[in-house]
Amino acid sequence: MRRLYQAVDASKDLEMEMLFPSESYGSRLIETSTLVPISCSLNEEQICSVEMILGCKGGPPYVIYGPPGTGKTMTIIEAILQLYQNRKHARARILVCAPSNSAADHLLEKLLSEKAVHIQEKEIFRLNATSRPFEDIKPDLIRFCLFDEHIFSCPPLCALTRYRIIISTYTSASLLNAEGVQRGQFSHIFLDEAGQASEPESMISISNFCNRDTVVVLAGDPMQLGPVIFSRDAESYGLGKSYLERLFEYESYSSGDENYVTKLVRNYRCHPEILHLPSTLFYEGELIACKESNDESTSLMTLTNLLPGKNFPVLFFGIQGCDEREGNNPSWFNRIEASKVVEIIKKLTTRGNLSDSDIGVITPYRQQVLKLKKTLENMDMPDIKVGSVEQFQGQEKKVIIVSTVRSTIKHNDFDRVHCLGFLSNPRRFNVAITRAISLLIVTGNPHIISKDEYWNKLLWHCVDHDSYQGCALPEKSLEPVDNYPAYEDRINYDGEQPSSSGEAGWDHPGSSQAEIPEPVTDEAQWSDGWR
Repeated sequence: MRRLYQAVDASKDLEMEMLFPSESYGSRLIETSTLVPISCSLNEEQICSVEMILGCKGGPPYVIYGPPGTGKTMTIIEAILQLYQNRKHARARILVCAPSNSAADHLLEKLLSEKAVHIQEKEIFRLNATSRPFEDIKPDLIRFCLFDEHIFSCPPLCALTRYRIIISTYTSASLLNAEGVQRGQFSHIFLDEAGQASEPESMISISNFCNRDTVVVLAGDPMQLGPVIFSRDAESYGLGKSYLERLFEYESYSSGDENYVTKLVRNYRCHPEILHLPSTLFYEGELIACKESNDESTSLMTLTNLLPGKNFPVLFFGIQGCDEREGNNPSWFNRIEASKVVEIIKKLTTRGNLSDSDIGVITPYRQQVLKLKKTLENMDMPDIKVGSVEQFQGQEKKVIIVSTVRSTIKHNDFDRVHCLGFLSNPRRFNVAITRAISLLIVTGNPHIISKDEYWNKLLWHCVDHDSYQGCALPEKSLEPVDNYPAYEDRINYDGEQPSSSGEAGWDHPGSSQAEIPEPVTDEAQWSDGWR
């Protein structure tokens, strides 16, 4: 928190027009030159974005607007390698920040894996917080870190200034400021997955190290999940809005001016039919499905016996299960729905064309996560990842199974007040349905699902393609669906009380169909939207 306050205070030394360009600031014109890509797989929009970054001379941030699966990280890597290889004499110094240690490690691995450019070990550094466990990082990346007796540390200023590339998390970048790194030390600052960072987190690097000539690049998607915020009051005052999202309130960015933003529109992840709905709902239908039609997606759909329509890779299983809780644990689970998930997994793995690591299960409630994990471990399938939407953002699996859990209609009024689970957050919906490469399967109660505008469209999209199975459908209404309240961004609810027994199995003497719980003042007690 001290680092965040310091960053906000330091931002006062920057010109407002550098952070938030207004119409009075005037439009900038970036002069570009033809790019010779290091990576041969870049598309037109990615090349344009890199050319703009290389031609930028500072000023307001340049944004890579990257919807799911469009290769924004690859674009960042190309830009960094171009700067490293071609700006040696121009003293290009690069700071790269990511929201998590795993994401920062991934950027380091991608930079090192490019065979066409050899980055010297003495010129690249992975900055880690002292609190990071030593065993948390892959052994082949250790040589790019500084540590003493397996405790990570930050080099002194004289060493830091010699590195041409420093990779860090958003928060750990404050260690550079503590060592005395000055404004202007970095010619370029890259903030990956900028939509996941709060505005003060983004300011740690921008407000401490930028001057007018520093090129700041933000990559992310304001239509995916935003920052993790603990406090509803903080959310109401705007802390849940990322700096990236706030920039799109300004004409230079919202208009798509190529001197400020490039939108990547070619999706290489999803089957075209999986991509269709999110493209329509969130990206004005602009996304272009570039996944080859003759790849493993088609093979998977042909081999599985789950799909009624062999060419439509989205399936909805309608289940009228029961909401349950254990003891004083406020988290929900649905054993009938979970049993269906296990049944689906068995069918998917029977033919042997899928490995456990190819399958992911997304569910909004921690108890459902724990029970599914326990069951899969007992089935000797521990490599099937089960987690929340937040835990899947930025990842992909060949098959994604979504368990929505909630099934009892009488809980709806409580849910509408407190915005639980999937049904209050369009961005959570967007992330959940865009993780699948080849096959998306949703299990849930259609009578509950249909109460939300976005899930209702997914449900009837499946029905219209003869890809619905299960319980009787609700009546299809032509009236607009009542959506849930506008408290829509992500909150970190990692304070859930443990079950009194600690048992993760299915049978528990305290299990019963849940009554509506009493309203609580601490959001952490009632929802599971944790990262």
